[in-house]
Amino acid sequence: MTNGALMTCGFCAAPNPLSIAFWASDWEYGVPGRWAIARCDRCGMYFQSPPPAPDLIPSFYPPTYSAYAEDPTTGWMFRMTYWLDARRIRRLIGRRGRVLDVGCGNGAALAAMREHGDWELHGVELDEVAAEKARRRGLTVITGDLTSSALPLGTFDLIRMGHVIEHVPNPLEMLRRSVDLLRPGGVVFGETPNTHCWDFKLFRQYWGALHVPRHIAFFDEKNLRQALSRAGFTDILMKPRLRTVGWSAGIQNWLADKHAARVPASGRVSWYPLLIVCCLPLTVLQSLVAWPATVAFSGRKPPAAQRVC
Repeated sequence: MTNGALMTCGFCAAPNPLSIAFWASDWEYGVPGRWAIARCDRCGMYFQSPPPAPDLIPSFYPPTYSAYAEDPTTGWMFRMTYWLDARRIRRLIGRRGRVLDVGCGNGAALAAMREHGDWELHGVELDEVAAEKARRRGLTVITGDLTSSALPLGTFDLIRMGHVIEHVPNPLEMLRRSVDLLRPGGVVFGETPNTHCWDFKLFRQYWGALHVPRHIAFFDEKNLRQALSRAGFTDILMKPRLRTVGWSAGIQNWLADKHAARVPASGRVSWYPLLIVCCLPLTVLQSLVAWPATVAFSGRKPPAAQRVC
């Protein structure tokens, strides 16, 4: 481990010399460069240091990126995820209500939700090409980021963040914006990678959920709960999600580096489904006795929302 320059934690604002835990490369989509991953000794957050310049971030997402592509290699897994999310949304707000999907990509998740409820569905997406694909599905999608988009305040019953908060330099700001957009009693619901897991400790720079340079901030279940509370949410719940990506993509990334395994433009090798099957028993075991690489979270805006500083 090498020592970094004097840096301030982007989460807890600790002005300590933070440690560079390791350097990482993009083994999935081949974006050139190496990125320093730092850890805050006070709150335990990992993050890119320094964070990428905002004007560079769009270049990290090729047209073949899984959330933008029409038929990603693991499309069957995405469809299963969307079906499960629709069931969870029904449990949280019922079959009716106003739903916003943040980082909606090509609209596949929203299109799946349309089949499982009578929600009024909206999306926000940073990439214009992906947003236009979503609009061609008949969906209401605006282009931009959540914090600066001109969305009506206090009007949404649920905001979905499916693997979004790890993509932004300031996830706490995004969560606070969500509180503003929700109606009193509204719910935020999402998933994010979890560094408090066996596979992160094993793979480190090859970890399948690291996904640099697209992932910028990395939580564990403790500081994620703190972030939701500081943003103003109550009734916070954390649950493990059965995702093999930490192991399966970790093996792929390790092979890509050590044995020059060729990763196609889709970001996944053709035999990736076999990796998923092989890693599933270990992921199930990990979910039963510890925390896996993905955590699902939810929080509710109280009737008279007050932000916690």
